[in-house]
Amino acid sequence: MADIDPNNSRKLEDFAEIASDWFWESDAAHRMSYLSGRVETVLKIKISDVLGATRAKVSGAQKPDEGWAEHFADLEARRPFRNFEYSFIRPDDGEKLWLRISGHPIFDSAGLFKGYRGIGHDVTAELETMRRLKESNAALAERNTELTQVRRALERSANEDSLTGLLNRRAFERDLEEALSVENNTVILIHIDLDRFKWVNDTLGHPAGDAVLVTAAERLRHIASGIGPVYRVGGDEFLVVLADNAEIESARWISDSILEIMENPIPIERQNTSVGASIGIAAGLGGKFSPQQLIANADIALYEAKKDGRGCARELTPDMLGQIAAKRQLASQIAAAIQNDQIIPFFQPQIDAETNAVIGAEVLARWQHPELGLLAPNAFIDAATELGIVADIDRCMMQKALAFAERSLAAGLNLTSVSINLSAGRLTDPNLVSEVGACWTNRTCRLSIELLETISFDELQRETIVAENIAQLRAMGVKIEMDDFGSGRASITSLLSVRPDRIKIDRHLVQAATRDPMKRQAVSAILEMARALDIESLAEGVETEEDIAVIRGLGCHLFQGYVYARPLPAAGFVDFLRQRQTRAHPGSTGAQHFSDGRKAAFGV
Repeated sequence: MADIDPNNSRKLEDFAEIASDWFWESDAAHRMSYLSGRVETVLKIKISDVLGATRAKVSGAQKPDEGWAEHFADLEARRPFRNFEYSFIRPDDGEKLWLRISGHPIFDSAGLFKGYRGIGHDVTAELETMRRLKESNAALAERNTELTQVRRALERSANEDSLTGLLNRRAFERDLEEALSVENNTVILIHIDLDRFKWVNDTLGHPAGDAVLVTAAERLRHIASGIGPVYRVGGDEFLVVLADNAEIESARWISDSILEIMENPIPIERQNTSVGASIGIAAGLGGKFSPQQLIANADIALYEAKKDGRGCARELTPDMLGQIAAKRQLASQIAAAIQNDQIIPFFQPQIDAETNAVIGAEVLARWQHPELGLLAPNAFIDAATELGIVADIDRCMMQKALAFAERSLAAGLNLTSVSINLSAGRLTDPNLVSEVGACWTNRTCRLSIELLETISFDELQRETIVAENIAQLRAMGVKIEMDDFGSGRASITSLLSVRPDRIKIDRHLVQAATRDPMKRQAVSAILEMARALDIESLAEGVETEEDIAVIRGLGCHLFQGYVYARPLPAAGFVDFLRQRQTRAHPGSTGAQHFSDGRKAAFGV
């Protein structure tokens, strides 16, 4: 088999909410080396428990005599395989699932076998439908006319979506494989995802959501009529397949038409709603592309469309594939980076403008990559989330920051508070409180936890363990802060129910307040509300003295931003604190002077 172009084959599925399938990779010994996050949702297992095991050895995988021998033969011969099905007993509830996987072998440029890469999904419902179809056919075998009618109805239901009448996933897989089986046939896949469908479901209810799906299906069928079939493959995901040497201009015209028509209002229960759409487009040649490759490429393009603000269409480009490959490479190094002490804390000072004193610092994670240099969180947090190791990064930052604070106090530096970011999902961790207690040994330095991902916090706080963790942290003396308030993600409801000790006003709102009277009124209203609830306020992202003057005029005196200092490494923050204390006490000695040896005590 010829080498596989890694730009067309290595896919980082860091867009789990876009793809219904999961993607996997195995090494030359057939041990799992990568699984996308979707597999945890379907199988209720941890990816970390599966990595390093062969598929047959994964706990829960059933291995009857049928099928596995042929599968093993394919693997030993390093042949591609398609639609291999096996059963899996889900460990948390004992439910039996049927899984279907496909894969292609990977060779490097020297022809050396490196492993397999492929796609998988849950086909339990599909096989159950087929089982019922077979049983019905057998039971009606002697009823000639009625048998024919029932069989046709069941066959149609096996290939049609019951809600919209569109072709379903089964039909899509069959048709796409057939189109790509024709040598050099250009096949274009258009992946459509409705943008605000979840909001409709959550706000107006599932009947309203069903009405939106039916309307969307009718619009898609109308636009693609005579050009290509339309499929609904799950939730609010739709696909259009253009075969028979399709042209990209046709795909662009269809996509533009879909974007335009999906913005039209949809009448639901005496009111109009609008959902919009995001679209990914990818093309492949028959005989050279597998269905899995083309699906993954369309998913990547769709992810880019959503990342660019939704309501748009994006075609797959070599740059997209290169970025995905780079992220995949970076993701494979994150766990080792934590172990090798490459994830380090940076500190951004927080200042009381009334006294000009340092009141604390926010601790920010950075990756000191040996080849790429210093990386900010946006370069690696998504991949860490996909691999399920964000908690490890949180834990690492907490340990290092609190150890630094303890050394600072011992050295006579006036570091009275540190604020540590915590991903919202960590609030459901039963070990959170004990871990904080083990790290926070010197309570002289105040510890604050900043709650991130507030878009999901309203849902998280309904879970009992979240309320319990927050209560126990508060009892321990930990302060709770709500980050990025005013960004549109943190709700007033969550503010009232959580009652944080401090809110941090979003930097974009703070900077806009300098030049926009409406934004200034918004900041003033937030500050007034915080004062009424006895909640402390801090303005983030101040970059100029004018920013400070405007926000101080509204009644806020705590600040954080570039006008004081950018996030600093430990050594730089030590110097910053020392210089501040020297200015505050010009004639002082002792703790104000740091030799290289004393800096070494800080790990800097």
